[in-house]
Amino acid sequence: MEELIRLNDRVIENLKRLPNNPGIYKFLNSKKEPLYIGKAKSLDKRIKSYFSKKDKSEKKVLSLLSEAEYLVFTLTNSELEALLLEQHLITQLKPKFNVQFKDDKGYPWIKFDLKHEYPSAKSFRGRSKKVHKLYGPFPNAFAVKETLTLIQKVFKIRNCSNTFFKNRTRPCLQHEIGRCSAPCVGLIRKDKYEKEVNNAEDLLKGKGDHLIKDLYKLMDKSSLEKKYERAANYRDKLSSLREVQRKQSITGFNKDRDAICLFIYNKTNYLGVTSVRGGWIISHENFIQTNSSLDEEILESFLMNYYLSKEICPPTVLLSQKLKNRKIVQKALSENFNKRININTRLSKKDKGLLEIATSNTKLSINKMRRKANNYEKKLSSVSKEIDVDKDINLIESYDISHHSGENTVGVCVVYDLRGKVKEKYRTYNINNRNSLNDISSLKEVISRRYRKKDILKPDLILIDGGYTHLKAVKGILKEKGIENIELVSISKGVRRKRQMDSIHKSNGEKIKINPLLLSHNLLQEIRDETHRFAIDNLRKKRSKSTSKSLLDGFQGIGKEKKQSLLRYFGSVKQISRAGREDLLSVPGIGIKNAETIYKNFH
Repeated sequence: MEELIRLNDRVIENLKRLPNNPGIYKFLNSKKEPLYIGKAKSLDKRIKSYFSKKDKSEKKVLSLLSEAEYLVFTLTNSELEALLLEQHLITQLKPKFNVQFKDDKGYPWIKFDLKHEYPSAKSFRGRSKKVHKLYGPFPNAFAVKETLTLIQKVFKIRNCSNTFFKNRTRPCLQHEIGRCSAPCVGLIRKDKYEKEVNNAEDLLKGKGDHLIKDLYKLMDKSSLEKKYERAANYRDKLSSLREVQRKQSITGFNKDRDAICLFIYNKTNYLGVTSVRGGWIISHENFIQTNSSLDEEILESFLMNYYLSKEICPPTVLLSQKLKNRKIVQKALSENFNKRININTRLSKKDKGLLEIATSNTKLSINKMRRKANNYEKKLSSVSKEIDVDKDINLIESYDISHHSGENTVGVCVVYDLRGKVKEKYRTYNINNRNSLNDISSLKEVISRRYRKKDILKPDLILIDGGYTHLKAVKGILKEKGIENIELVSISKGVRRKRQMDSIHKSNGEKIKINPLLLSHNLLQEIRDETHRFAIDNLRKKRSKSTSKSLLDGFQGIGKEKKQSLLRYFGSVKQISRAGREDLLSVPGIGIKNAETIYKNFH
């Protein structure tokens, strides 16, 4: 049962009736949408702490209380139950002030292309398709290359493109040096190749010991049957596997485990997870969370978020620092996975070695981001000097309009800060038909909609893809809305659309020719190009959706199920258009009224 408390001037009186029981609580906004979800051993003590002088002095708490209108709490039977309910609600509702961890997508994977009858194994970055299997992520491209070399050496899995594979008439160099079984010219049967792919996947899943035992059995069997060449082949595979295992395994671990480390840099939390499966280090993942949440225990939130979204949890989890509610989290994970799970912060020498690996990989990611951030800091500082303003430029918004002959017009906003691209703040706007033929009107519509809310975080600089006319239009809209202290710059394309002929327009009417040697000019062009790319991508998506719509979509009374029945029965819209009323009535779910509607629309 939930009880609603309004956060008004009498809030302290309302809080007097809070129970001293475990449960979860939610701060809600004026629309009764959750802003923050928390758990407590004692709801009375925890909720009252937000209104104490000590907590009110914290910026994050003040920010939460400034937006919160209501408070709701729910009793649970135990602290464990509260922890599980809290995690379920956070995952489902994603409140603004709760920890939201984002996977660092900068790491490479190994991809098996399963859509081909002879799958290839390659390095891969980006989003996976269902026909692919991904293994990793790996700490860096070198680690992927080394692992792929092993896979090719031991299992002779191809790494060529499908086009290359299709056009081969004789084995390539990879076969000559013993790193491919040449399935392209039929030198290996399909079932045998599939077996080698499965073995390679087992290795990447952390089933190395199991694979080695199987290879020993096959080697002994081949030797007994006097198939010495095959036995020698298994021996070579075992030798290669043992060599790699000796180099990268964590000696002495007979149980699977994860090592998790936490670092805080520049108001951002970085968490690294290194996984050992079957005695092998099989992956390292990084997760990033901007330090703007209210969660006191980052590690606790991460553990629940990370493992409860997975099917498997190792029996041992190593942490770089102490966990306040270790026993309760340990119990929650143990109950969820129906096995004993130990969260260990007192580390042995071997455990420390594994955690050092996790730490070094995570620091590598932080250093990479730090170098990137320092680079953007220099570039943004140079922009401030170039446009001659006193304030620092730390946040830039860029706008562009894209359409195809006046149709499917879209406007986009791209955001850059000291870290570079801020993709979670990118926005797309579908332009009203009355403005779609006019870029200036479309741009004015986008800016008006963007700054409809007064409390939106405003940039230091707005960059527009266009000339001084476009800049003046945006300047006029901002003036109407009473928005000041935002610098305006636009970039117009030069002769024959060559980058070196671009011009920068300042809000005072000054025009500057692009200088490719200046950091500031390079950055403005980079942001303009990224905005244009994002606009074109969204235009293509919109065009694809509009052209894929069936003529049946506009017919009154014909929903998704009836449309599917018609297409299944006739095979195409063209055949439906030729059908008579009697033919239409033969379709399951189509009545007299529907048949009449369809017939009249086509005739």
